[in-house]
Amino acid sequence: MDPLSVTASIIAILQLSTKVLAYLNDVKDASKDRTQCAVEISNLYNLLFNLRARLETGDPEKSWFTALRGLAVENGPFDQFKEALETLQTKMTDSGRLGRAGEVLVWKFKKEEIASILGRMERLKSLVEIALQMDHFKISEAIKSDTDFVRAQVPGIKSGVEKIQQDQNSAKYRQVVEWVSPSDYPAQQSDIIKRRQEGTGQWFLDAPETARWLTEANGTLFCPGIPGAGKTMIAAIAIDHLSKSAQNSSHGLAYVYCNYKSQEEQDAVSMLAAILKELVQAHPSAVDPVERLHKQHANKGTRPSLDEICSALQDVLARFSTAYIVIDALDECRGSDGTRRTFLAKLRALQAGRDIRLMATSRFIPEIEDGFRDAMKLEIQASEEDVKRYVAGQIYRLHKCIQRSDELQDMVQTKIVEAVDGMYVSYLIV
Repeated sequence: MDPLSVTASIIAILQLSTKVLAYLNDVKDASKDRTQCAVEISNLYNLLFNLRARLETGDPEKSWFTALRGLAVENGPFDQFKEALETLQTKMTDSGRLGRAGEVLVWKFKKEEIASILGRMERLKSLVEIALQMDHFKISEAIKSDTDFVRAQVPGIKSGVEKIQQDQNSAKYRQVVEWVSPSDYPAQQSDIIKRRQEGTGQWFLDAPETARWLTEANGTLFCPGIPGAGKTMIAAIAIDHLSKSAQNSSHGLAYVYCNYKSQEEQDAVSMLAAILKELVQAHPSAVDPVERLHKQHANKGTRPSLDEICSALQDVLARFSTAYIVIDALDECRGSDGTRRTFLAKLRALQAGRDIRLMATSRFIPEIEDGFRDAMKLEIQASEEDVKRYVAGQIYRLHKCIQRSDELQDMVQTKIVEAVDGMYVSYLIV
């Protein structure tokens, strides 16, 4: 490497240092770490500027020049400092590029990351100070010692850089999936299933219709029931069972809880987008189709059309050998624009091309029942065994005299089972 190449390396570092210093001065809520970084970069800038001047005015045939080339070798001290500057720039400016005009920069570094960056700066500062002494022997020995040290640290440095990249990718991934759908049906699922009394709903999982649906390609299971029969809890139990038994990476699972109070937010596009989001959340490697939609629409402030969401769904579903989709309370999906009809039509179109196993719960609505006339059917009722299990689990809430008497407990269970007649009272299952 000739002296001109060393000089070119110094110039590149000086230019990058100027940019990073400007970013550091704009960081919101400046910390001591930020100040220390700015001071060290400024000190190195001055030292490197002086070193550049020595190189440009000195004799390239001298031994000092030859020794100095070790600073600019691949992965050497200059490269280490440049990498530190690039790390600072990247984490403050989203991959090195500023976002919206005037966007405030934020300090995102952990203590160990800053310690690593400052360590690299300190080592280069020591080397440059030695180099400016014009002692070729001392600079040669110092560069050799630093090279040995860096070689031993490379695995850790590489791991740190990869961790930063992973953090950036994770943030971008979260941004994309939240953009495609703001829904959070998994949180609703957690809230419902935690209210399940242990052992209830087992009749549903043991039913031959359910067993057939779980194993039959492109199977559809329609589960009607009267109001209060526990349809939502059965849907949650089915989802919980699938999430535990279908953990194979080739299996997908998504679900929607329809709610008449959310009709404006639950149009066909929104519900299909929620299904798309859940499939991608469970299998992040399938995010590419959603990222393409994000690139097409996010900066314009537009939203994907129904056809675009369905196309992305087709691409994502192609990653799975089997996908289960559970729709609860289909009767509560009542959009005036034919939401329910459009939603089901799109699901069936997707089902025609892939092994998608669809389950839906609903009240007895002739229009909905007619739409599932060719599907497997399993009526949902509050079984006596489920009601008994639930009541037994709630005895602690009753009067002490009942808690102390097995006879009274049996009487309470019997009377409640007789009273509900296949329907849970409102406080048992929502």
